[in-house]
Amino acid sequence: MNKTSPCMKNGVSFINGNNVEVDRIGSLPDELLTHILSFLSTKEAVQTCVLSKRWKNKWAAVPILNINKMDFLEFRDDDCSGEDDDCSGDRNEEEKMAVARFEQFMTSFLDNRAPTNLDIVRYRLHIESFEHDVSIGWLDRVALLMPWKIKIFITCYRGIVVDMPDLVFSCANLWHFSMNLSTNVKTIIKPVSLNLPSLKFLELTGVELHDDFAEKLFMGCPSLERLKLCRCDLHFAGISSKVLKGLALINCSLYEQMQICCPHLVILLMGIDLARGAISLKNMSSLVNVLIGLDLGDDDVPNLNLLGCLSNAAELVLYVVTPVMKERLEKDMRNCINLNNLKKLVMGVRWDMCSDFYLIACLLKHSPNLKELELLLDESLCLMQKPQQEVSGDVVFQHEYLETVKMYDLYGTVGELSMELVTAMMKTLDSYVKKIGNCVIF
Repeated sequence: MNKTSPCMKNGVSFINGNNVEVDRIGSLPDELLTHILSFLSTKEAVQTCVLSKRWKNKWAAVPILNINKMDFLEFRDDDCSGEDDDCSGDRNEEEKMAVARFEQFMTSFLDNRAPTNLDIVRYRLHIESFEHDVSIGWLDRVALLMPWKIKIFITCYRGIVVDMPDLVFSCANLWHFSMNLSTNVKTIIKPVSLNLPSLKFLELTGVELHDDFAEKLFMGCPSLERLKLCRCDLHFAGISSKVLKGLALINCSLYEQMQICCPHLVILLMGIDLARGAISLKNMSSLVNVLIGLDLGDDDVPNLNLLGCLSNAAELVLYVVTPVMKERLEKDMRNCINLNNLKKLVMGVRWDMCSDFYLIACLLKHSPNLKELELLLDESLCLMQKPQQEVSGDVVFQHEYLETVKMYDLYGTVGELSMELVTAMMKTLDSYVKKIGNCVIF
């Protein structure tokens, strides 16, 4: 008895070249079809409505809104591949048309979709050729569908301002909100009200924030556990929360005297330009992992108050890249109590550590249980012919034992540290550490 095996083409089975009326993809359960469609962009998912009657409204059940302005471009850069082609005018006009097509699509999408809840919203907009303010007013209608996660990416190399709708800041189900704006002009986030009772994670990039936003944030987000601000201009004086567990301030500019008071904070990452401000820590007894890198370019920056709140930290990373920051940290050592839980210390420095080891010596003295020391060095600043600076009496001591000492090039170049520098650093360390287990050079 001859057996024939079916083959598949476009989801339909064929045997011996004859069409067998079995649509294997179309016959899948509704839940599985919806899951498959969730991996497509929303525009692609909507386009499946022409496949058959069964597919007509399947897109409307997809719980993910995934849209990208690039999906609405009909003119592409590769259409102007010739050296003499000047397509700037065409590109400018096409980007305007793409925005118009997108807005028309969103209106039709929301008009024809049943008001069932969305789970995830992803929106990406990239503008190169024309300058205008960006409106995402459609997000108000999307917020009514109670998504639990919203991610927005907007990139523009021109001076635009993003018009943020207010309803997104009053979405009861929202627990993850991420907005990344890469524009020449920072958008001021200033909602009329802020009421996000379920919000646990907030990430804002490339925006400007003032006191009124900070006050509303911590009053209106009682469950907020992780806050990440990147490339933001900060014009507020405090971050105070009893529930916040993770805080990251990365490449931000601070224009006020800021105090951070978060008793349950576990992770703190700070890379801040103190443009016209200063920063201090208070009541941070739960801190375990800390990274601090501050740009203090002016001599009139007030003294820091940081090290005295790190008593329970297990890992501390300090990037000391300006003479002013080094001086302020040395003064702040007076506030430092013993770092009894500190197991790992990482120091990235831009001075001659061979001749000025005072700051690190102070940290070693206050870290009796330290196991690992990592030094990120700028060899161009290490003038090993200079005599070692005489250390003051408050750091005349010897740390009992370090399991590991690691040395890296500050800029990440493998193999750039010379043996002369390594030898000089080990000689300096021998003055402060009785025994070193392993020395690793990268």
